[in-house]
Amino acid sequence: PQQNRNYVPRPALNLNLPSTLLDCLDSTGDHSNDSPIIWLSESLWSQADQQKTTLPHTHPAMSSSRPPRSLRKRQPAKLADDIDFDLETLLKEHEKDGEVKRANRDAKKMKTANNEEDDKYADAFKGYDIPFDTLPALCIERVFAMLDSPQDLFNLAFSSKFLMSLVTPETVIRSAVFNNLRKRDKGNRKTMSNIIGYINNRSIHIPSAHRMLRLLNAKSCERGDRCWGMNLNTGKAMSLHCSSTSRPFGLALCDKCVKFGTTKVPYSHFSRFQQGVAFHQWNLLMDPQRDPNTDEMKGPLLEVLKLEQIENTYANNDDKKSALEGIVQKALANAGKYCAVHYEETAAAYNEMYENAEKEADDHVAAALEEDQQKYRERREERIAKRMTRIRTIYASLEEILDDCPLKDLALDCTWLENDERCVKFSCHIVEQKLNNIISAPASASERSINNAATDIKQIFNTLNDKNFFQFSYIESSNNRFKKGIYEYCTNETTSLEIMCSSMAGDVHFMQALDDDKPVKALVRALNRMRGALPRIFALSVLSSNNQDAAADDADNRVNDFRKLAEVVWNKKAPHQYGSEIMSFNTIKETFNSSNIEFQTMKENAMEYLRDDQTRRFLLRDVGVAGRENFSRQDAINQVFQPKTHTVWLNGNRNSAYEHVSNRNFESLRNLHEQYYRRPSQYGVSRLH
Repeated sequence: PQQNRNYVPRPALNLNLPSTLLDCLDSTGDHSNDSPIIWLSESLWSQADQQKTTLPHTHPAMSSSRPPRSLRKRQPAKLADDIDFDLETLLKEHEKDGEVKRANRDAKKMKTANNEEDDKYADAFKGYDIPFDTLPALCIERVFAMLDSPQDLFNLAFSSKFLMSLVTPETVIRSAVFNNLRKRDKGNRKTMSNIIGYINNRSIHIPSAHRMLRLLNAKSCERGDRCWGMNLNTGKAMSLHCSSTSRPFGLALCDKCVKFGTTKVPYSHFSRFQQGVAFHQWNLLMDPQRDPNTDEMKGPLLEVLKLEQIENTYANNDDKKSALEGIVQKALANAGKYCAVHYEETAAAYNEMYENAEKEADDHVAAALEEDQQKYRERREERIAKRMTRIRTIYASLEEILDDCPLKDLALDCTWLENDERCVKFSCHIVEQKLNNIISAPASASERSINNAATDIKQIFNTLNDKNFFQFSYIESSNNRFKKGIYEYCTNETTSLEIMCSSMAGDVHFMQALDDDKPVKALVRALNRMRGALPRIFALSVLSSNNQDAAADDADNRVNDFRKLAEVVWNKKAPHQYGSEIMSFNTIKETFNSSNIEFQTMKENAMEYLRDDQTRRFLLRDVGVAGRENFSRQDAINQVFQPKTHTVWLNGNRNSAYEHVSNRNFESLRNLHEQYYRRPSQYGVSRLH
């Protein structure tokens, strides 16, 4: 009203309405015309008619009993005709119903009885609470033993003096060792290991169970006012690093106290590896500390002053050790709470508790991991079984579609992998590529995708059959030496399956060459990705099987040896033949010609090396050299057909047998063969077959 000058007060209605309804009436309506629009139920309109009262500025759209669509979602809940009610009574009834429902729900949750006989005792202990510190001591100790968190044990144990008296060293040790077993966070275990290490060395005052628990939960330096990093404004000691698991000298010390409050001794100090002396970081020592609250000695057993006096007094190490033992005994008698015998027994007991806890924890972790692995293996086997069932169904569909394909066996040749999630591996690369998406997700493979892949495979192998690709008749009568080598290699030394295993066999360019009636181009493309195919074809091209060498006793074996040399020459001339790009026909032709010239030179030099008088004397030398592993001098000489390059790691020099043969450096080659003969395994050479 204060902001709208045209505001007209609404006449009051003498209706028995609650205040909440009046608030709803004030907030309802469209104020586009600066006048309120009120919609009332039929009962309220009838009551208004009885009082002969009308509402001003009523919207004409509200003349009917049904409100417009714009107001239908915002209309208040309809009230009953009788709106005279007591709100407190309604709330009490609602609360009573809620209590009944909650009681039924709690009874259903708490109900654990399985039969009527047990129902009698289901609520026997309901509402009966037992304070924890009133339990028997044995029960509380069992509860402490189940806690695997030093922080939880600390919070519970230090809540009362009675609970503090029930904390034992074994309970503290086990809580630290068993903390976060399955996680990578093993900070408490490392801290306890650091403390036990000092106890095993008998170099610190043995801490009590309460002190060990405080050391595990320490957040700040325990030196208090003597802390080198204390804040004078707050009066608090320096905080320990959150990731620090070290307790130097069995104390909770900050970095500054370790740096400025310790004494550094040289690494040649006699006491560095002696029992009874507490060292930190191999050369730091510290004096014993006294707890101001309990007046107990803590930390190292010996003072740095005593150790330095021993170092300066005695020259013999045996005398130093004897003096050290005497000082340790005196320190235990004067300042320690244990005598020498009791100290040794307590330290041994602490060590035994820690070792037993570690063994039990490690066994528990190993058992849990084994259980997890067993569950994983079972899930994996189940998953593989499901995949295998689906993939065999897909394979059956492929067999059905390829039933009339002449090369069906070649296309469907595969290896079933029983213990592998791949389940199957097809031998032909093109088949593996076509079915890759289907095999990787067999459960989601549709019949349409399977039929499309099988149709593509069938079309490829039908084309291979129609072109008589694996008959090789298109190169059988060729006069080209390279094609002759291809024919001999394809018919005698490889199979059609090995050719189809090539990554280029069946691809777009391969099929395009077949469609253009260029089977030789397609075959060479497939052979390009067969490792060792082109070098072997070159060897078969330059040396036919009817070649004979007059200087050799066995012509066939000599031909095979020279073919090995020819393969080495080809690989030398084409070092990147298995790169990302295949060799073109021009590249193959150039490599063939240059390799042929190089091979003729290498062949002549190899024959000259074998006929050399020094080489024949080499064969007649003493053969009684140990460690040659059934490797004769003739085997060493035959390495001329497989020359290698060796690197001397000490000086980085390269000793190349190939260069020796090419440059006719026969003396160096014989020296290398002598080393082959003496240490064949070191040079990685073996007998030629």
